[in-house]
Amino acid sequence: MSGEERERGLLAAFADPEVVELLINDDGSVLLEKAGGAGLLLQNYRAGAADIEAFLKAILGRGEAFGPARPYADLSALDGSRVHVIAPPLVRGGLCVSIRKRPARRPGLEDLVRGGSLSLGCAAFLQFAVAHSRNILVIGGTSSGKTTLLNALAALIPAAQRVIVLEDTPELALPQPHVMYLRTRLRDAGGLADVTLRELVVNTLRMRPDRIIVGEVRGVEAFDMLQAMNVGHDGVMCTLHANSAREGLQRLETLVLSRGLDLPLRAARSNISMAVDLVVSMSRLADGSRRVIQVTELTGMETDTITLSDLFLAESRKTARGMGFALRPTGAMPRFYDQLRRQGLKTPVEFFQDTRPDL
Repeated sequence: MSGEERERGLLAAFADPEVVELLINDDGSVLLEKAGGAGLLLQNYRAGAADIEAFLKAILGRGEAFGPARPYADLSALDGSRVHVIAPPLVRGGLCVSIRKRPARRPGLEDLVRGGSLSLGCAAFLQFAVAHSRNILVIGGTSSGKTTLLNALAALIPAAQRVIVLEDTPELALPQPHVMYLRTRLRDAGGLADVTLRELVVNTLRMRPDRIIVGEVRGVEAFDMLQAMNVGHDGVMCTLHANSAREGLQRLETLVLSRGLDLPLRAARSNISMAVDLVVSMSRLADGSRRVIQVTELTGMETDTITLSDLFLAESRKTARGMGFALRPTGAMPRFYDQLRRQGLKTPVEFFQDTRPDL
């Protein structure tokens, strides 16, 4: 296969709507993941340095230089796909490229229900929580569907509200008319100063937001985000890498303490318990499907521990067709319902009487 054919192969894979991730290893091997697939597919060719350089120039719309002075970068393709590049000397061979394709259309919450990602009752409850400005943390492992769910939830925000989206790499796309998209600037090729997520959070508070959406919390910006929640900025939503609600809160606690302030551990946990209302846990199952496996409410503090209440929980059960998956209400009622009742608002309970069959 000639270099031109290899470049066309990369471009064809990038253009394929079924491809969700495209990976090029430092030895030139190419792997693809397709929608609904259970894993990566190794392609039968290797891309050379010139092929990769031409491919990146085509999808980015410009040439980019990588090397010792700029050994890695997060970039955006012309179509909005997320492109990460890491170069020698941080890798042994040539460029290592990881591309998360931007879907042509982000699925809405109804699409996720139809696809089996969550139950009808859970979806209706989350829609109610968004409408009543709950602060929601979406957690999960890599490629578990966190951003897809965050986008679906943020799309439910009332159209009249001013929404500000903060991201490292643009991935979210919301239908509301009053949306501002802000992004960080890191590892800039022109030598310009970095603009961090924390700086964007601080600036956002001066922009009169009704809602703040953070694509992914991964650093010291966690403290500023929690402070925003605790001083009246309700309806904040974000994602975080973690595998369970408790693990997610521990990670958030670590990020808060990494700010370097002389903040006692109990104070950090108290800030989290007062700020975050719900944790929605996503998981990628063995068959490649992405599912909501847990919806948990933060209910307060008991001594030095944040208390949690699971509202929905996934369970596996044997059915006539084999092992089935079900996301069921646990029977617990949300604590924040008490607050809504004091405001004279109705608090529906039909969300927690879900009789949808196993998925």
